[in-house]
Amino acid sequence: MERGPGGEAVVGDGRNRWTMVHLDDLADAYVRVAESGLAGEIFNVTDRSRFTVLELATAAARAAGHKGEIGPLPLAEARKTMGDFADALALSQHVDSGKAVRLLGWQPRHGGFLDEVEVFYRAWKARQG
Repeated sequence: MERGPGGEAVVGDGRNRWTMVHLDDLADAYVRVAESGLAGEIFNVTDRSRFTVLELATAAARAAGHKGEIGPLPLAEARKTMGDFADALALSQHVDSGKAVRLLGWQPRHGGFLDEVEVFYRAWKARQG
């Protein structure tokens, strides 16, 4: 999140979507690939959630105790401080893990980010010290 004119903000209009996967599910996919013998293959893995960046940022802010609004920060404004990275944050992603499901028998065990956002925040906070 970037700080916007009225508080916290997401770059762009917030309707873009980011692909997410839990670290445990990613590790499981790596092990399956390593044990598969499928050399040279490329696999995408995702928890299949399709939440918007604004939904993700709002959930994370609430888990951290933020009471204010989370709003959009126009891309042109974000570019002034973030340069080209602002464009990367405004991209919408769609990744399909069907190949990993078919060839590796991989399935995500964790739900989407919103399902566990409070746990993720507490874990992050505990690591901070």
